[in-house]
Amino acid sequence: MAAALAASPAAWAHPHMWIDARAALQFDAQGRLAAVRQEWLFDEMFGAYATQGLPRTQGGGLSPETLRGLAGQWMGALGEPISHYFTTVTHDGQRQAFDAPRDAAVDWNPATSRLRLSFVLPLKSPVAPGAQGVSVDIYDPTYFVAYDFGEAGSGTVTLQAAPPGCRVAYRPPKMPDFKTLQQLAAIPADPDALPEELFAITKGLTHRIEATCS
Repeated sequence: MAAALAASPAAWAHPHMWIDARAALQFDAQGRLAAVRQEWLFDEMFGAYATQGLPRTQGGGLSPETLRGLAGQWMGALGEPISHYFTTVTHDGQRQAFDAPRDAAVDWNPATSRLRLSFVLPLKSPVAPGAQGVSVDIYDPTYFVAYDFGEAGSGTVTLQAAPPGCRVAYRPPKMPDFKTLQQLAAIPADPDALPEELFAITKGLTHRIEATCS
């Protein structure tokens, strides 16, 4: 994914990629948050671009081997420090560490030219949300990727195997004002050159998921 973005035309307006997203907070048998499962459905433009030159099956699709290769490459790129899976989990004021991601898979719909990536991020140490809760922030600090979880209550954010008394809430990012949008549009194509003040702005564009358990 990082290679595809780096090869994209630098003149494109930010963001470069749009994702229809879903997230599920997975609990273990002790009632602790153990993992975050995500599904990212990429826009048609990225799907067409990313599949250019890839070998096709007789029916015009992509082979399981090709899709597994894409999943491995993308998860490797997403594990880089600047992206870190575009996901942060915080509990009791502390950022939680992830174990190696699992169950990464890519599927492709040739009729719509849309690729979908799904994966699970396990926490190194599961945490019990309690009344103070646990927060999951999903955003791209370089503003190359724009997420859409739909409206609150649309079913794109869920709890899995959560004990009774647990609730989930989703808070979308606030729409930036016109001046901020102008600043974001001027983000350089090289994410390593992103000014610190713009990093501060993009942090405000997070999609926040909060789970609490009484």
